[in-house]
Amino acid sequence: EMLPKLRNDPSYLDRLGYQVEVGGKPVSSSSVNWYGSTNAIAVRQPPSRDNALGDLKILFPNAHAIYMHDTPAKSFFSRDMRALSHGCIRLVDPRRMAAAVMGVGISEIDQQIASGKNRAVQVPVKIPVYVSYFTAWPNKDGKVEFFDDVYDRDSYVMKAFGVTSKARGSSV
Repeated sequence: EMLPKLRNDPSYLDRLGYQVEVGGKPVSSSSVNWYGSTNAIAVRQPPSRDNALGDLKILFPNAHAIYMHDTPAKSFFSRDMRALSHGCIRLVDPRRMAAAVMGVGISEIDQQIASGKNRAVQVPVKIPVYVSYFTAWPNKDGKVEFFDDVYDRDSYVMKAFGVTSKARGSSV
């Protein structure tokens, strides 16, 4: 989504404080040919109050580069439509989640963040992570509520139901 902006204004990332590397070497975003291949280009937003990932992120093994993270845009949680990230999972209370997975108190997480040092901390134990996507869910009164299928997953589920039903029907 940034490529059109960069092609129009190659200094876009420089102005926003992003770090750009080409082949592992730091460069100015305005020196990059944004019309060519971007395979060797790495873009990173350094830690700050404006960082889109907020104060912390929690990585977990998966083939899709999905992780849990904070956000400086806390108002997003009050929106009905919140599919605004690139597949990652925004946490309402990331410090509490970090404390839980690290097996420490929230105050220790607060102290580590307050130190201002960007650190990668290994989670002390393996924790299974299951990511689920539901377009229907019971509310607190037990009534099922339906939500927009922003990722169009329901059509695949319906197709799988149809194939399964057909296979079962033909074997009876």
